[in-house]
Amino acid sequence: MERLTLVTLISVALVGCGGDSDSSSDNSQVTTKTLNGYVDDISYSDKSISVSNLTVDADNANVQYQSQTYPFETITKGTHISADLRDDVANNIELDPEYTGQVSAILNDKITVNNMEFTYAELSSDIIVGDWVLISAQVHADSSWKVTSINEISALSFSEIEGSISQLDVNAFTFMIGNVLVDYSNAILDDIQVIQNGLWVEVDGQYQNGLIIASKVDAESASDFDDTDVEGIISWVNSTQTVFELNQRTTIMVDESTRYDDGNQSMLMAGFKVNVDLKVVNGKLVAIEVDFDDDTGIQGREFNVEGEASYGNSVVSINGIDFPIGPNTVFDDGLTINTLAGQWVELDGRDVNGQFVLKEIEREDKDNEISLEGKVSGNTIWGYSSSDGSLGIFNGQWVEIECQRDASNNLSFCRLDPD
Repeated sequence: MERLTLVTLISVALVGCGGDSDSSSDNSQVTTKTLNGYVDDISYSDKSISVSNLTVDADNANVQYQSQTYPFETITKGTHISADLRDDVANNIELDPEYTGQVSAILNDKITVNNMEFTYAELSSDIIVGDWVLISAQVHADSSWKVTSINEISALSFSEIEGSISQLDVNAFTFMIGNVLVDYSNAILDDIQVIQNGLWVEVDGQYQNGLIIASKVDAESASDFDDTDVEGIISWVNSTQTVFELNQRTTIMVDESTRYDDGNQSMLMAGFKVNVDLKVVNGKLVAIEVDFDDDTGIQGREFNVEGEASYGNSVVSINGIDFPIGPNTVFDDGLTINTLAGQWVELDGRDVNGQFVLKEIEREDKDNEISLEGKVSGNTIWGYSSSDGSLGIFNGQWVEIECQRDASNNLSFCRLDPD
């Protein structure tokens, strides 16, 4: 979502040269920002908060969620917020949870909201079944959630969830987010050109018995992050470490001008927590600076396939295995959906609970050496089998391998990739 950002806008007020009463003033510079992230520290006595290593004076800030006002004490360590700043003073703080809803079950440190179960070791004993809560959480590369705070609030007339669309049925106007069925038949679709599996969305609506009747389904666009500083967890990186995905939804390019703090380009790996300063170049997000955090998360599972492509209905296939092209799929080397068929290509992406999320398509040399990453089953991987049985020793494993390929696409001499 566009609120998952740290937006920096520098406004310089230049005093005119006319004869008005301000003509004697010096040029002044005012710094304004929209700060969005997870609260690292909070002082209730000083009314200050720290987010992404920035401490903010919130003494006169108005704390809100969906136009309702809340006391400053609603904010706790780990709460996801969006704050409008002027010279590091907060004028307005918007609570920005990933999940909002009514508690249906609690067992020790596990809490169920909107048919989704979350684990939180610091769950307050004051929260009981029937209460309404805001859940702030960060998503790992393997699609698991790490809860950072759970805040009790007064009852609301709607629920909020976010995640990646799966099991889309365009005829029934339904899709799944996690364990929740969403009916979007009467929903406003915001920043969505084509609704499809793999698209990360935020849904507002009425929850009842495992179903949300959506009033709004919102996605993000590159323009949401222009001149922004985004905090998150890397969920995927391409083989050349020139493109990565943040928070399972934001695709970011790096180039020769990208700067690195507390690390370098070789450290761009799934699971790393980073702060990224962004700009839009030719409609794509480019990292100005990547700041590595000491924290690392779960890496998740990436796949890599190469072979001759066929294409149809927004799906690219290799050896009869389908890979849906998503809204954030990157086409390299001049490839387009109109030039895919018959090309020897390499596909990179993530396996999310058995669903292939395709992140990048690029040309690959068709030679005797082939590199693959995925699950080996029955002496096969991605539709290839080994004539010498060398794949069989990896049966049941998710591996990154190199093999020899003959003219009939049979593999031999398969071994683990030394890199």
